[in-house]
Amino acid sequence: MFADPPWRDCSELEIPLSFVWNMKILIKERKSRVLSPSTLKCLNDTPTLNPTAGCAHLCSYCYARGYSNYPGDGTIVLYTNLVEKLENELNRKRQTPGFVYFSPSCDAFQPVKQVLDTTYSLMALLLQKGIGVSFLTKGRIPDRFIALFKSHSDNVNAHIGITTLNRQLQKQIEPHAATPGTRLKNISALVQIGVLPEARFDPLIPGVTDSTDNLDPLLKILGRSGVRRVGLNYLFLRPIINKNIRDDLGHTKAMEKISQAFCDNVDLKLLDGKSRVNALNPDFRQKQYKHISLLAKQNGIKTYVCGYKNPDIAEDLTCSNIWQKYSDKNTVQYQLFNDHHSEITISQTSNPD
Repeated sequence: MFADPPWRDCSELEIPLSFVWNMKILIKERKSRVLSPSTLKCLNDTPTLNPTAGCAHLCSYCYARGYSNYPGDGTIVLYTNLVEKLENELNRKRQTPGFVYFSPSCDAFQPVKQVLDTTYSLMALLLQKGIGVSFLTKGRIPDRFIALFKSHSDNVNAHIGITTLNRQLQKQIEPHAATPGTRLKNISALVQIGVLPEARFDPLIPGVTDSTDNLDPLLKILGRSGVRRVGLNYLFLRPIINKNIRDDLGHTKAMEKISQAFCDNVDLKLLDGKSRVNALNPDFRQKQYKHISLLAKQNGIKTYVCGYKNPDIAEDLTCSNIWQKYSDKNTVQYQLFNDHHSEITISQTSNPD
């Protein structure tokens, strides 16, 4: 069935009317469990939660648009029973997770009221139970979430994806995500309530968003805003990503630069060889990561390279260190995904900050 129109209350949204009127929201009941283990090593044995199948942001580089359960561009599947199922799952656990990650296959803060309502209810339930929430977003975080996070600031781990201050460029590759200015407001609002967010330069697009002229002013603003860590990762290509980027950028100089950069690409295996992507030359990536790290250091910011997406040059899954901040002990044990009640052990690592 279809949901109420997403334009019913747009007070929290930041979207063009043409997009609002064309968005389809399919309402379904979730039959499978809500909390799912991630295939990403940096989220190993970590419960993850996707409020929707499909995502309103329609980022050109989104790998989830190639998934078998992707409902198609302009369509979102919203599950009505997520909150009830989540509470039932948590009540059945002998030990609850330290935190839950939102969301590997969509953005929890999509510019659709029904999605925001569901995300709020899910996060509120977790935080009220003392379970942390961790998220990466390129959307606008409404004020009601900031108020919620303020009461649970020790249990909120926020990552804000941003790669440019250029609105026109951002709009080409992330057509329905929040503007760069709005994402900076997200950061300021989080800092004011005691949540120190990280920024994610992911993906960096060669010849387009990785230049000094693009990143230096962004890093200066981030440093002044209180950001102290930035995650780095370059664009990789799969067939669906290649198609979507070409469709969105067309015959532009930006597309020419991307094509030129990938002339010297390498075949990279992810997920222990289960997935293959076209990645930029490792020497190029290493050189650029070092250059960006020096720019960041000048603004009081530390950087780390996503180890999952750069297994050929990064040995450590550096970002995984921060997931552990939600544990009160050096070792956390909780039963999440094993029906035989075996324990999962996660070793605590020190907070690098």
